[in-house]
Amino acid sequence: MDAIVKEFDESNVVPFHMTFHHTKTKYEELPHHLHEWHEVFLVHKGKSRFFIDDLFYDLEPGDIVIIPSNVIHCTQPADGALFTSSALFFCPSILTGNSDVLTDLFSSSKLQRKHRYHLSEEKQSEFLELLNKLNRETSTSDRFTGEMSIILIQAIVIFLSRHCHTTANETAGMPDWIHHSLHYINNHLDEEIELTQLASAACVHPAYFSKRFKTTIGLTFSDFIKSKRMIKAKELLRNTSCSVQDIAEQCGYKSMPHFFRTFRATTGKTPSVYRKMSLN
Repeated sequence: MDAIVKEFDESNVVPFHMTFHHTKTKYEELPHHLHEWHEVFLVHKGKSRFFIDDLFYDLEPGDIVIIPSNVIHCTQPADGALFTSSALFFCPSILTGNSDVLTDLFSSSKLQRKHRYHLSEEKQSEFLELLNKLNRETSTSDRFTGEMSIILIQAIVIFLSRHCHTTANETAGMPDWIHHSLHYINNHLDEEIELTQLASAACVHPAYFSKRFKTTIGLTFSDFIKSKRMIKAKELLRNTSCSVQDIAEQCGYKSMPHFFRTFRATTGKTPSVYRKMSLN
């Protein structure tokens, strides 16, 4: 099963969605998924393990996770434990303008592979007040609601940009060979990547590699690679002028029909249509 693509209603006046102070069990969490919107995730109560891209974090109350668009991630609360969190999702276009200051938080998070930060109790209170204001704004409806929502989302991003730079960002423990395998996959998506090759490098049997990879990551080896390649393809279509054939090759596809079929099955669009819609 591929990573799920979570869809949002973009017909709203302001393209954003928020779940505020929501308590749930692990059975209510989405499995590995990604979405076109940015996400800010705050832990209120409980503990869980968070997977994003190829990193694992053990989350505790007060932790903030910065999730750029089109990055595979999921939350895995402890068995039987309740987990309370808030999540803000919004279209990246809310941050675009004459300055890159607002977009730096998410672009640097993706580039530097730093996603988890911790807020002190004082800063948590300030951050929660901003979320409360945005939550209250969603319950009103007048001609100022849209503009105020945008202002509050930008204020939230500015607040996090000010306070999410010096916090320790250590990843949770996992076998070194899984970490090395994920790093190798990230850097060799344009090549053939064989499970047996990585199992040999990890000095484990291929069957054990496959089972442990699925248990740890939540996706099979092949589904994880396919999801990563589709993410890379979408980024190249949005951000470069490379031909579709060049992009297919950069994503490890030697057969154009195979690339087209996979891309359309994943996004519901052809690569050319996806590029045109992204530009618009």
